[in-house]
Amino acid sequence: MDELILDLIDYGVEDEFDEDEETNEITIYGAPTSFGEIQKHLEAEGFEVTGAEFTYIPNDLKEVSDEERETIDKMVERLEDFDDVQTVYTNMK
Repeated sequence: MDELILDLIDYGVEDEFDEDEETNEITIYGAPTSFGEIQKHLEAEGFEVTGAEFTYIPNDLKEVSDEERETIDKMVERLEDFDDVQTVYTNMK
């Protein structure tokens, strides 16, 4: 896996990844501008891409109290109820 990540760094992939041994899947994170190149390279190397998406990952996670978490969760739930809202992101730990 380390060898693959080192190879993918040239394509803008970060050196951190998540591995799910149960499903035998690996989640990698990379620059959105390199999305197509990363996917093509993985397929050329014989990997099956089972999912790919753009998502926001916070740089600075914040600690929140239980009361704040409850309030924020309610707000996120209400936002997600709107038909025009596709995804809601937070930076809570």
